[in-house]
Amino acid sequence: MSERFQIKNRFTGAMQFECDIECEASASAGVRLGMAVKLAVKACADLRGANLAGANLADADLAGAYLRGAYLRGAYLRGADLAGANLAAA
Repeated sequence: MSERFQIKNRFTGAMQFECDIECEASASAGVRLGMAVKLAVKACADLRGANLAGANLADADLAGAYLRGAYLRGAYLRGADLAGANLAAA
């Protein structure tokens, strides 16, 4: 199933990144968000202040990602590569 997905700013609610993701209809919101974040990082998107709460980012390549001030409460980051990622105030 193809779905249009948006990552929004945690403070303003403004859209920061939009993409199409391919997932099962039964995929959780965390899985969908995780897929969108991975695409955003590949596109070098600025995710400063993004609402990433509950994102499933297991084993994600987030090296060098700009996540300053991102809201990561409940995000699953096991095995994620965060080398050089900006996580200040996250």
